[in-house]
Amino acid sequence: METNSITSVFDIKMGVLIIETILIYFLYNHYQLDIQLDLTIMSVAIVFPLVFSITSAYQRRQDSIKEFAIFRNKIIDLSNIFYAVNETTKTHYDKLFYSLLDLQDVFVDYLKAYSSENSYDEVRKKRREIFLLIDSHKSLYNEREKDSLIRVKNELFQSAERLRGIKIHPTPISLRKYCLIFIFLSPLLFNTQLVAQKVSTEYNTEIIITLLMSIIVSFVLIALYNVQDYIENPFDQKGLDDLKLSKMDVAKSESLYL
Repeated sequence: METNSITSVFDIKMGVLIIETILIYFLYNHYQLDIQLDLTIMSVAIVFPLVFSITSAYQRRQDSIKEFAIFRNKIIDLSNIFYAVNETTKTHYDKLFYSLLDLQDVFVDYLKAYSSENSYDEVRKKRREIFLLIDSHKSLYNEREKDSLIRVKNELFQSAERLRGIKIHPTPISLRKYCLIFIFLSPLLFNTQLVAQKVSTEYNTEIIITLLMSIIVSFVLIALYNVQDYIENPFDQKGLDDLKLSKMDVAKSESLYL
């Protein structure tokens, strides 16, 4: 995991940007281009939108953790209420509990999939099955118990719908594309300043230092973009900061009859 955490920000975009940065630096250095630019444009055009995107993606992740915890808790609540009904048998309870686990498995598979909008029909099918299962035992419980079961069942699927909403509505795509375009244009902005400020000597020390600074700037910008990209989808289990769904879901061992 530690190795992955170090290398996760490296991808083809970073390689292309660093090569671009080096080429533009030597091009500017060769022709001694001195274009006076106010580098605060980088803050407005790149840094601010990038920070906004990272903050939005992080907030989506935090909302997902909160909502999945509610989803999990409602599964437990629904099975507990059903268990508490006087006439409920182990067979009745097991049928509902394992139906809820099946729902959870289908829903988690939907969340993990990169693009699986059609598969949400399976979740809605499970919703109908669970309602019919509860309704088929309505002779066992009174009106108060029935209202509680239906209410918690509705809250369970409200959580599922909210998680689906988080999945299918990412941070603004146009803003992320805008950031990526300006990151690739950024070497054109800061390289001229580094070349202009380099002190000419008979040694190559200044060239090495300024080129290294140029590469570091490019590395930081694209690394931040990649971090945002990794936390953009908190469900796909590809990023280091994704939801630990396997540790958050309801296990069979949580059955009240075990």
